[in-house]
Parts: sequence; structure tokens; C-alpha cells
Amino acid sequence: MTDLTGAGTGVNLFTAGEVRGTARWFHDTSDVLSIDDDDLEETIAFVNKGGMTFLSPILPDLRAIVCTAGSRESHLAILSRESDVPCVLGAQISGEIPDGAAVVLDLTDAETARIGVGS
Repeated sequence: MTDLTGAGTGVNLFTAGEVRGTARWFHDTSDVLSIDDDDLEETIAFVNKGGMTFLSPILPDLRAIVCTAGSRESHLAILSRESDVPCVLGAQISGEIPDGAAVVLDLTDAETARIGVGS
């Protein structure tokens, strides 16, 4: 993560190495419904609640998910494991991560994820 600024840490759901993508915040169902054939394979979804089941329709298409709440037993964690989508839970984010920011998730540690943002 040498070209990025540290932006936070969280619980790593499963070891996935380094995951790079573009940040996009999803606040509610309308954010998911507003997607018009967007290419989500580079998208790292950011959400503020652990039970974000509204991501279910797009979850398999996402590069990864970062959630500011939740645990390894949360519904989002279960869906992420089933879809094999890397997921950071209980993220402690310092600073702002705007939509469109280049993001790197360091998911090499089995317990703790590191979140970096392009400068």
C-alpha cells in the first residue's frame, strides 16, 4: 500500500490478499436500484450497517465490501462468504472515502484488514 494513505482497519472476513477497486457508498435500497447496468466488478461497496441485505442482488458482482458495523456472524458476512466476495466488517474509517476514490484492501492477515485510499 505504498502509493496509498492508510484510511482504516476492520475485521477481515477471509484472507484474500490485496484487493484494489473503486469506492462506492450504498446507503439504502434506492442506491442499489439506481444502478443502471453499471459495471460493478471494480466496485468496493461501502456501507454503514451490518445487516445490509439490500446489497444481495448485486453482492456477487462486487469486488469487495467494507461495512462500518457487523461481525463474522452477521447476515452480510454469511452472504459474502457464500458469494466469495471479500468483506471487511466493523471498519474503523479515519477521514473521508468519497465515491470514486481508489481503494486498496490489505486482506493478507486472517484477523485484521487494512484500508488504504489513493492520495
